Amino acid sequence: MAIVLAVLAVATFGSAAGTHANPVRHADAVRHTGTPRSAGTASHVNTVGHNGPAGHPDGRRHADTIKYASARGCSRPGQWPPSPCGKWRLVMHGGERRELADARIAPLDGKGKRLKQSVAPIEVSGDGRHVAYFRKSDNRLVVREVGGGKAHAMAADLLPAGFGMDDVTLMLSQDGTRLAVVYYEERKEPTRVYDTTSGNLLWTAPWDVELLGFSGDGGELMAQRRNDDHFIADLYVFGPRGELLHRKPLGEDYDVGPYALAADGTTAAVVTHQHGHVTIVVYDLTSGRITTRVPVRVKGVLHTVAWTGLAQVTIHAHHKKDTAPTQVRVLQVDTVTKKVTTRESYTILSDSISFESCGG
Repeated sequence: MAIVLAVLAVATFGSAAGTHANPVRHADAVRHTGTPRSAGTASHVNTVGHNGPAGHPDGRRHADTIKYASARGCSRPGQWPPSPCGKWRLVMHGGERRELADARIAPLDGKGKRLKQSVAPIEVSGDGRHVAYFRKSDNRLVVREVGGGKAHAMAADLLPAGFGMDDVTLMLSQDGTRLAVVYYEERKEPTRVYDTTSGNLLWTAPWDVELLGFSGDGGELMAQRRNDDHFIADLYVFGPRGELLHRKPLGEDYDVGPYALAADGTTAAVVTHQHGHVTIVVYDLTSGRITTRVPVRVKGVLHTVAWTGLAQVTIHAHHKKDTAPTQVRVLQVDTVTKKVTTRESYTILSDSISFESCGG
């Protein structure tokens, strides 16, 4: 799987780059986004990832959900780059800061050696109610529900022999009920999708495409394949048995991404970057037609995009200048009226070496 993670180029403790693991091994890339509901179902129910400032559809307060997870950077005199230290910190939407005490901050490689200069994989669901990580006590991959919820362990054989925690990327569906474990392309290991409550393996997806995330109801996976010029050649949608449902040749000769697949499994939002202009392009993957285009003025990098309503797309933009902390701006795009509004803006903790924000 050709998933690539962000390099954490840190000039001081006060700088941070998004997001996932391993600041040494991986190059900059646009991250996937998660999206809602359980996989393997025929219906397509659209679920809103964030239900405004008051609460979530199940009554849980928005203030009690995760805004982002952050790892602190430390270094001794003469050491470069800094190493992750302490415990993962969960910054909640209400401002509270909690420690994720049982999560590994640095990963183990395939031989069980601790990679001190790398950051262990972590993933926050789009609705901010679940977090996936490797547990210190037994090195199992778990998904924890926020608010004192149980940590559900995934299958014990999730990492094949010789594979390390640094060989995977984690992707949660918007509601946290599905977890995709993506192995790096050179491993040639199919992506595995797990039920996060039972820990059971649900299905697999091909290793030779780049996974982009779940559909809006968690029932499908969207992936891409690049051509020889490294532009996106095709978008793919895979069903719960790993079958190919849709393939859309993009044929674009400019930069595209990130992407999001709606709950119907056929509507894709694609961010395009051309001549300094950013546009949200909505495709009907069944007909191959473009149904709408929405120009977006944004400062920095569009890091994630997710369907959070029937006609609503939510995007997270990251902006970083020199050694200053990363600024995050969350925009909501109405694909019918083409109105773009700012939901919130915030600054990542200044001593962060890595962070992972919710995608919804």
